[in-house]
Amino acid sequence: MRCLVVDDEPTARGHLRLLLARHGKVDETENAAVAIELVRAAVRAGNPYDLVCIDLSMPGPSGLEMVGMVREVDRYMQQGARTGVVVVTASSEREDMSAAYREYADAYLVKPVSMASLDEALRKVGRSRKGGGT
Repeated sequence: MRCLVVDDEPTARGHLRLLLARHGKVDETENAAVAIELVRAAVRAGNPYDLVCIDLSMPGPSGLEMVGMVREVDRYMQQGARTGVVVVTASSEREDMSAAYREYADAYLVKPVSMASLDEALRKVGRSRKGGGT
C-alpha cells in the first residue's frame, strides 16, 4: 500500500508514519498544497496513493479542502477510481466529523491514533474503495 500523511505537526506525522509503515511505503508532508501536488503527480506517473491521511486543521488549504481536492483528482484524473482518505485530527466535535464525511472521507480518527483504530479505519477504506462505503 502506498500512503501519504499530511499534517503540519512533525510528531503527529512521525507517529502515523510508524503505524502505517507495516502496510507499505509512507510519504509525508506538512502542507496540503504540496500534498495535492504529490497526489496529482502520483496519478500522472501511474502510481497513485492508496491512502491519504489528512489532518483537519492546517495552515493554507484546510484538511477539509484537501479531502475535496483528493476527490476531484479521483473524479477527473482517475476516472472515478477512489483514493482512501482518512481524516486524522484532534477534534472530536460532531460538526467536524460530519463535515469530513460530507467531503467523502472514508474514516475519521481522533488523535492520538492507536494501531487498533488505524486498522479499523483501513478496513473502512477497503470497503469504500470497493464501492461499499461512504
